[in-house]
Amino acid sequence: MTPQDMIARYAQDVARRLPREMRADVSAELRALLTEELEAKAGGAAPDPETARALLAGFGDPALAALNYHTPPPVIDARDARLFGKLAATILTALAILAFSAALSDPATSADAALPGRLAEGAIQLGLQILGALLIVFWAIGAGRRHLPQSAWSPRALPPVRDPDVVNRPLAAFSILFWTAGLSILAAGPAKLMASVATEAAAPQLLAAFAYDPTFGAQRAPVLWTLLALSIALYAWHAVAGRRTRASRLAEAGLSLVISLALLHIVLAGAVFAAEPANEYMKFAMALTGSWGLIDSLHTLHRENRGRGRQPFADVTV
Repeated sequence: MTPQDMIARYAQDVARRLPREMRADVSAELRALLTEELEAKAGGAAPDPETARALLAGFGDPALAALNYHTPPPVIDARDARLFGKLAATILTALAILAFSAALSDPATSADAALPGRLAEGAIQLGLQILGALLIVFWAIGAGRRHLPQSAWSPRALPPVRDPDVVNRPLAAFSILFWTAGLSILAAGPAKLMASVATEAAAPQLLAAFAYDPTFGAQRAPVLWTLLALSIALYAWHAVAGRRTRASRLAEAGLSLVISLALLHIVLAGAVFAAEPANEYMKFAMALTGSWGLIDSLHTLHRENRGRGRQPFADVTV
C-alpha cells in the first residue's frame, strides 16, 4: 500500500463519521494536510510506507480525529441535565417506596417469602421503562430544539433583573388562599366535597370510594395537616416580610424535608383511602411528591450550608 493510499483511506475513515455536508471538504483538507506533513518528513525524498504509517499513528484513531471537526449532539442537552436527574431520582425513589410499602402491607408477604423479591423486580423493570421513556422525551426535546429554526437573539429578550428573594405579595396572597382552600378540603375529606356536588344516587358510592382509612384519619392525617398548615403560615410570613432571608430559606427547606419524610412515612405505614383504586393513586401521588420534596430540600440545605446560596442582591443600574 502506497503512502498516498494510506492517507486517502485515513481521510475517508475520518470523513465518514461526520455529517454528510462536511465530508467532502474535511476529506480534501485532511488529505492535503497529511500529504504536506508527509513530504516535510521525507525531506524532499520519496515518502516510504513506514514514514506514512508513523505519521497516521501520530494523528490517532480516526474516530477521535473526527471529533476535532464535529462533536455529535448529546442525548440530553446540558440545559436539561439537572431537571432530568431530579426527575429520574424522584421516580426511582417513589417506586422504591411504593414497592416496599406493598411488601409491608400485602398479607401474602408472610406466606410467600419470594413476594418481596418479585415486587422489587417489578419496581426495577417499571423504573427502567419509565426512565427509558423519559430519556426519549428529553432527547426528542433537544433534537427538536436543534432542528427548529431559531429566531435571532436580542438583548431585549432578556428578563428584567429582579431580586430572587423578594416575594410577589399579590401572587403570594392568591397562593395562600388557594392552598388554604385545598388544605381545608383535605382536612374535611374529599368524599364530603364530591358527595355534595353529586346526585343522590351517586353520593353513597363517592363517600365510600373517597373515605379516609380510619387509622390514617385518626393518627397520621392530623400530623400531615398540621405540617401543611405550618408551611402555609411560613409562606404567609414571607409575604408579610416582603422577602426571604437565608434563615427563612433554611427554615422553608427544613420544613419541606419534614413534610416529605412524613409523606413517605404515610406511604409506608398503610392505607390513606379505605377503598381502591383511590388509595393506590393517592399513595403514588404522595410517593412522587415526597420524593421530589426530599431531593429538592436536601439540595437546598446542602447549598445553603456550603455557603453557595443566593448572595445579597445588588442593585443594577442600566
